[in-house]
Amino acid sequence: GMPAAVLEAGERELCRTADLVFTTSRHLTETRRRWNPRTHYFANVADYDHFHRACDPATPVPRDLQAIPAPRIGFVGAISGYKVDFGLLRTVAEARPHWSLVLIGAVGEGDPWTDPSVLRGVPNIHLLGPRDYRDLPGYLKGMDVAILPNTRNEYTRSMFPMKFFEYLAAGRPVVAVALEALEEFAHVARLADSPQAFIDGIEEALRGEAPPLEARLAVARQYTYAARNRKMMALVEAARQDRTGQLQTGKEGGR
Repeated sequence: GMPAAVLEAGERELCRTADLVFTTSRHLTETRRRWNPRTHYFANVADYDHFHRACDPATPVPRDLQAIPAPRIGFVGAISGYKVDFGLLRTVAEARPHWSLVLIGAVGEGDPWTDPSVLRGVPNIHLLGPRDYRDLPGYLKGMDVAILPNTRNEYTRSMFPMKFFEYLAAGRPVVAVALEALEEFAHVARLADSPQAFIDGIEEALRGEAPPLEARLAVARQYTYAARNRKMMALVEAARQDRTGQLQTGKEGGR
């Protein structure tokens, strides 16, 4: 329902006229670099201190989550058909009826055509709806495994899931669909290329066979807003100095 051609033309023009372009996935970097060679990749990041509260013994697990039987397999984010694989979620829930799949987020956010009916009537799928940002560490604390059940399509090929580093900062073992953007982080998460591999990854995490906690936290500490902004601003400053130098050279040449 969006004017895709108009948006693409506008984006192309913007990229070509910009001094710098920042992207949040390597695929976007490759494609946008055709329009502007000064295109740089920066993954999405997380508020490490906020989500690391899930590791604090004093952080309470919300009562509505406590009421759901463990083990709890959790997802936090927009529950929208263009990026969440509802069929995968149902397959996992039906294959392991003793697991509780807990989904936190608004259904259909950004996608009014989302049809969640495939998730209805499955007793171990729990749609809790959206929760306040300040409470999310407590919800993540109460989850045994955090998942990214994304569908694989052109959209998800061009995105970096924002929840990935939030999950890591919260100390949760992560099982994700093998998205292109996550390939470089396979050492701290289980990336699955099939429903069975997704289930196997969750089982491994429940057995305590996930990558070491400190390794997960170490990666999360590298991908914060402060760290990313420092790197971005260094590029901005370099571009500013380069532009200033070009202007001065042009003036001198004019003389």
